[in-house]
Amino acid sequence: MTASLRNRLMRSGVGALAAVLVLQGPLSAVPVFAQEARQTLNVQGADIRAFIQDVARTTGRTFIVDPAVTGTVTVTSDRPLGRTQLFEVFLSTLRANGLVVTPTQSGAYRISPAQGAAQGPSTVGVERFSTEVFQLRNIDAASAAETIRPLVGAQGQVLANPGANSVVVADFADNLARVRSLIARIDVDRSSYEVVSLENASAREIAGVLQQVMSAPGAGGQGMVTVTPVESSNSIVLRGDGQALTRVRGLIHDLDGRSRASQDVNVIFLEHASAEQLLPVLQQVVGQPVSASTEGTQRLRTPPTGTTNAGSGGLSRTASSLDGADADTGTIGSSTVTATGQRATIARFPGANALVISGPADMQRTLADVIRRLDVRRQQVLIEAIVVELSDNAVRELGVQWLYGGENGMGLTNYSDRASPLVPLAGGAAAGQLDPDDPLREQLQSLALNSLLGANGFVGGGGGKIGNGLFGFIINAAKTDEGSNLLQTPSIMTLDNEEATFLVGQEVPITTGQTLLDGNSNPFTTTDRKDIGVRLTVKPQINAGGSITLTLRQEVSAINGVLTNGASDLVLDKRELETTLVVDDGDIAVAGGLLDQNDRLATDKVPGLGDIPGVGVLFRSTSRQRGRTNLMVFLRPTIIRTPAEAQGLAADRWGYMRAQQQAVQPDREPSLDALVRDYMRTQPPAAPAVGEPMVIAPTAPIAPVDVAPLPPAGS
Repeated sequence: MTASLRNRLMRSGVGALAAVLVLQGPLSAVPVFAQEARQTLNVQGADIRAFIQDVARTTGRTFIVDPAVTGTVTVTSDRPLGRTQLFEVFLSTLRANGLVVTPTQSGAYRISPAQGAAQGPSTVGVERFSTEVFQLRNIDAASAAETIRPLVGAQGQVLANPGANSVVVADFADNLARVRSLIARIDVDRSSYEVVSLENASAREIAGVLQQVMSAPGAGGQGMVTVTPVESSNSIVLRGDGQALTRVRGLIHDLDGRSRASQDVNVIFLEHASAEQLLPVLQQVVGQPVSASTEGTQRLRTPPTGTTNAGSGGLSRTASSLDGADADTGTIGSSTVTATGQRATIARFPGANALVISGPADMQRTLADVIRRLDVRRQQVLIEAIVVELSDNAVRELGVQWLYGGENGMGLTNYSDRASPLVPLAGGAAAGQLDPDDPLREQLQSLALNSLLGANGFVGGGGGKIGNGLFGFIINAAKTDEGSNLLQTPSIMTLDNEEATFLVGQEVPITTGQTLLDGNSNPFTTTDRKDIGVRLTVKPQINAGGSITLTLRQEVSAINGVLTNGASDLVLDKRELETTLVVDDGDIAVAGGLLDQNDRLATDKVPGLGDIPGVGVLFRSTSRQRGRTNLMVFLRPTIIRTPAEAQGLAADRWGYMRAQQQAVQPDREPSLDALVRDYMRTQPPAAPAVGEPMVIAPTAPIAPVDVAPLPPAGS
């Protein structure tokens, strides 16, 4: 079927459906465009689906037609068209009929109505439907959107993004080109700069107020004015268009003038810092002499800073003037603070933890800025320590003691080891020959009994009479093995740069002297009490890089008996470590340690007789002693930065104690939880779930460290 015949059919009034049926038959055999390279297009009132089918056959492209695509199309070209030109004319024809072409992943093209094209993917060709984001640099996004909205077609959309100051436009490519050109002409920098100096108010405070006002809804374009405070000169830098700068400048002068009357006396309530500690710092900043009361407090808490005592103090000196009665300048070291002829005083109100400042506006701003920087929540540090002491002692003793006494004299052997002395035993044996009423008899027997009770190991012996003399001997054999594994785990949490002490133990009286009174019948004894136990004193300092400087003193002491029998002087075992070290947050560090090895061999013998082979063992005493002690102190500091981390730590420790109580009485509620509910009238911390990670964690990963194991205590 030729094109002229098709046109006659269309003019004859055949319905659209009939035309489609006719076109779908012959068009399959003879396309409207022959196989020439370039063809002239002449379609009058053809069904649009048939037109799409002819273009697909000619251009070799595949089209997926939406069911909503209907209607007729009329296209006429006055010159031959190639395939590329035909495809562009095809896209323009579809756009004129309210249709868009969208590419698919398979290479085909989807033809659908233009309604909703802004929410779909980008189309193809010169008439493609695309979405583009225009980033604005100088103008407001809302005003730019209103300006370009009339250029966007009915199917397009314009969205303003105030947060990123950008405009999103979805439309056909030619409209996007016009929008792009318009934005390039209107998005130019027409702003100016202005510096506004303040006389009374603080630049930071005024800048904060302006930023809140201009960012509020309905600010009327003032949001395009940027406000930057300059604290060094107490001024504000404004950037924006001239009209907006005029409005903002008037607001700044109004606020600065209103603050003049309120700057004579200012009361600042502290949230975190202590007014008692902060007062001497502020007094030194303004050159005011530090009062006696505050200087004493400062000496207790911080190192001396070279300030001068104010002499007589009290609250009157605390509120002393900056520059005296007649002077206008106060000197701080090598710098000078000028009070412009006015007095500046600082006082504190302990009842409310507040500071009262009276002075000129510039001094008020300086002090307020110092207070703002110092009045911050301080971080805390948890210090966990482990003190491990492993010891093993072994003692071997073997000895023989002899005694012979008569009317003409006596002889004996007595050694310095722990064997029972032979003399008290011999005295006890001889006491049987005394009269029962003789007090010496009871004393000798008591000494002999105490000597036997103090013996170690095996003690055996015998005795008798040889002529008019007494003969006796004692054999002592002892073996002692002692081992210990002592473990202390003190922990304490304190503020940054605050010293803290942990002590678990008891107070033991120690005799320091005796004074004989008249007659020497009732001596007066002076004693002192000493703490015995586990003591941990530490002062952490958090560094800028996250590490912690620890100044610590670790002491473990215990009573190790008395100095001599019958005496009140005590022998104390003491392990003390005092050092300063730097540890990263969450790392475990070795603060110190001791490896003590003690081997001792002692032989007491009778000269000559003790060296005789075989028989010499009866005239000597041998003692072997071996001791091993391994002592190590480990530390782990952890920074507690937020209240949530502190609560997590409390819940973890609470859960541990709860588990210990439940292990003893699993069928009852832990008394710790019941005490919190009944006495504190609140709920106990929740126990961490099984497998839940610890709340407290170091800021940096812990690098693995290879540590060689300590040798066994008995090796």
